Amino acid sequence: MSNPVFQFVSPEILAKLANIKPYVIVVLTKGENYGLSDSPRIIQSEHLPYIFQQRRDNHMVLTMPIMDNDTKLAAVAVYNTTDKEEVKNLMEKDPAIMAGVFDYEIVTGMGLPGDKLP
Repeated sequence: MSNPVFQFVSPEILAKLANIKPYVIVVLTKGENYGLSDSPRIIQSEHLPYIFQQRRDNHMVLTMPIMDNDTKLAAVAVYNTTDKEEVKNLMEKDPAIMAGVFDYEIVTGMGLPGDKLP
C-alpha cells in the first residue's frame, strides 16, 4: 500500500491496514424527551428489543451504552454495512428515536477484521 497518508506507518502495521474494513457507526445522543417519566419504559420495553433484533439480524455488530451521566452521549453502535441510508432507515424505526428519547448521528469508521472485545 503505497499511500502518502501512511508515510510514517511501519511495514508491519501497514500490512494489517490492508485488511481494514469500513463500517457505519451510530452515535446516539440524549433527545429532547430523554428525561421524561416515560423514557425508561420506552428504552427498556421498546428500544432494547429493537436493538437485540438488529443484532439477531446481523445488522448491528456492537453496541455500547455510555455510562457517564454528565454527557449528552447515550450510546455508540457499529453496523455491519457501509450503507448509511440502510442504517438511517433502521434508526428511523427505533421506538426511542421516534419518541424523541434519543437523537443520532451516522458516520463511517474503519475497523480491523477480527477486532473484538475481551
